[in-house]
Amino acid sequence: MPEDSTLNAWTSLSNGFDVEMQHGIPVRLSNNGLDIPEDDALLVEEVRRLSGLSVVISGWEDAADGERETRLCVDALQFGDVLNRLALASAALFVDRYHTPIDRDSVDWDNAEYARDFNHAVECCCLDPGDMDRKAYFSNYVAQMHAETERLLSDGESPMVDPE
Repeated sequence: MPEDSTLNAWTSLSNGFDVEMQHGIPVRLSNNGLDIPEDDALLVEEVRRLSGLSVVISGWEDAADGERETRLCVDALQFGDVLNRLALASAALFVDRYHTPIDRDSVDWDNAEYARDFNHAVECCCLDPGDMDRKAYFSNYVAQMHAETERLLSDGESPMVDPE
């Protein structure tokens, strides 16, 4: 499954539509002025092939230049995958900013990033804030984020980070 948490761009699908990716998570779809198919199955499959995440199309709205766009909702069963990608992105941000792994005692960073990323994951999955247990994912999130900072530094990678 693709898990590129650095993909932050509109990306073209083979059918001519574009999908907006944030940290490797599909969030919007544009028809680029093309006809919207009656059945969403082919579009959903294209997005899944690109991102590795299953999505639901929530309804098309008018956009600029005769285009139509729709918000994408990642399947709630993949909430943990979405949160993992956000943990990887937060790790890249930390390495880009501080050039060191996250210290085990960096509870302020851990808590702030988790709160932000948890809320973002809830939004990406089109869930209500109370649908997911905030405490259930924290330990795994922090472990993943810390391990990724160590991996980035040991591999000598310079992560691609969007400016804040």
